[in-house]
Amino acid sequence: MTTQTNWMIAAAGTDAIQAREAGFTCLHLCARLSADGTFSLLAHPANSRGDFLGIADSGGVPRKCGSFAFDAASAAQARGCAGIMADFERPLLQELTVSLDMETQRSGLQLMIPLPLAEYAPHACVIADTAVSGGSLEERFSDLLERFGADRLAAQLVCSCSDFPLPCSNPDGTPLTPEEFQSLLDRTGAAIFFSRELCAKYFTYSSGDQAHFVLFDDADTLHAKARLLSRLGVRRLMAVYPDAKKMNLF
Repeated sequence: MTTQTNWMIAAAGTDAIQAREAGFTCLHLCARLSADGTFSLLAHPANSRGDFLGIADSGGVPRKCGSFAFDAASAAQARGCAGIMADFERPLLQELTVSLDMETQRSGLQLMIPLPLAEYAPHACVIADTAVSGGSLEERFSDLLERFGADRLAAQLVCSCSDFPLPCSNPDGTPLTPEEFQSLLDRTGAAIFFSRELCAKYFTYSSGDQAHFVLFDDADTLHAKARLLSRLGVRRLMAVYPDAKKMNLF
């Protein structure tokens, strides 16, 4: 069964305007948790009605989580936003996550929160990454759908690229820039393959006595992941503007 997909595009400035004109919901990353622990609005989107206000984490810890949550909800409401995306993963922000969950519920706003803090926001939509280096992407999201349900799950598609020495205990590997990736591919002349389990492309090479596995995404793998997630019943997909452009979404 394939479901209707609702895309959210993280964008700013003219990119946000293009995304909105194409009919997508925008995530405006225009606020932050400041180093001093306060809510700070960095920019004022010209038009954000129906979109989401994104709050980045700058490393602070609020002294008054309730006040922070109230300020965030007030800023979102003043701009006609449908909700808030709190880009928090640190354990120190558990109390703030609880406050945001309560305040958005009271204010009639939606809250989106990354998976690591999901248990502290029982009403929020949980954001899960689609870049996996082991296991099965299908099994991962099947389990998440069973845990949260389709109404509380969003998938974040990211055009990632990492180098893994084999064996490797780090599930994230070493990130490669586009230039590093292309230089490595040109130098090794390696053949590229597609992993059905990970829904990503890869190649292998050796450096001295060390074997390496390079796992990466491109427009093809992002589309493949989107199709898989839609078939599983995931309704909400997220992408940053450059990756959405790679996919020719607009």
